[in-house]
Amino acid sequence: MNTSSPIQSENSYPFSIYSGLLTSGHFEKIGSALWLFLWCISSTTKEVERDGVTWGIVLGHKPLKASELADVFGVNEKTVRRWLSQLERNGYIAVARAPYGFVLSVRHSKKFVNQSKPGYVHSQIKERTNASDCKDKLVQANKDITQIKTKNNQIEAIAERFAALRSLQEDRLVHPSPRDYQAIARIVARGVSLSQTIKWLEQCFLEYEGRRRSKQETIKVFSYCEKYMLDRLAELETRKESRRGNNGQTNYRRGYERTEKQKAFITDGQSGRIRRKTV
Repeated sequence: MNTSSPIQSENSYPFSIYSGLLTSGHFEKIGSALWLFLWCISSTTKEVERDGVTWGIVLGHKPLKASELADVFGVNEKTVRRWLSQLERNGYIAVARAPYGFVLSVRHSKKFVNQSKPGYVHSQIKERTNASDCKDKLVQANKDITQIKTKNNQIEAIAERFAALRSLQEDRLVHPSPRDYQAIARIVARGVSLSQTIKWLEQCFLEYEGRRRSKQETIKVFSYCEKYMLDRLAELETRKESRRGNNGQTNYRRGYERTEKQKAFITDGQSGRIRRKTV
């Protein structure tokens, strides 16, 4: 019997939202478009400030087609366009029409910038604990913020390299899709370093290049590279386990040899019956 939650899967990762969104006023304005709005928040890759307003840049301002967004939620394009219109009309997002799709920005984004402001963490912990405890929490919170920004930069760097390799392979300019960004985020969430990820990414394209038989055969999605990287991770874990096992056997043999030497010392190297020395 499977008791695991459907939300807790290898393909999901955490992101921050504010509880103020869960009010009747927002519910009336957003309705079912909440799913697209949450997706925009989770897909925000950086924040910029313009005219006193903090904007969340969705997927590095990559143009998104209605069909791509419809595929994410399993709905039709008409529903996606209605959600976009509703969110834009009520001031939650900005939608710019581009030749290749929609460019999305989250208005008053709080995914990164607000967490780094002085007083943000302090307002959360207030006076509920002693001064030393507050200091520890503040230090830990700052570390968490740094980790979030680092992961965000890693995702952008990997996405840019993936786009460059695909563009070179297909001999045209291509951009990562929303699903590509999600797959990249899953790899980053596993703790793989940026340098290692880029190395495996380039190896994946290089090995694919040696196998493909026509120019039409190309790597279309990052999930293909994700599987390649997961296989490399599994190989690393197997080698680590093997080394640990070999080290254990070596330590056992060394311990056994020491015991044998001690026995030989006690009997003075003699075996069989030991004669009693005459005084």
